[in-house]
Amino acid sequence: MPSTTRFPLTNCQPVRYADVASPWLTTRSATIAATLLDRLRLWRRRFNDRRGFPVLDERELRDFGLSRWDVERELAKPFWRG
Repeated sequence: MPSTTRFPLTNCQPVRYADVASPWLTTRSATIAATLLDRLRLWRRRFNDRRGFPVLDERELRDFGLSRWDVERELAKPFWRG
């Protein structure tokens, strides 16, 4: 004789999508927002660093271990490329 397993109903209220999805979406959204913010900060730092290169003279570039050619190559890159 086949047996049927019955589970007791613990909550008979209809499940709202917001109750189920919110914790996951909130955590996921926070992670995405933090990653995006970190990326924007990195791009801004690269932009500012590259903007400061042209004001350095040859002696200062040598102190950093760079040549004028290294600086020109770095300045040719867009800010989103490392």
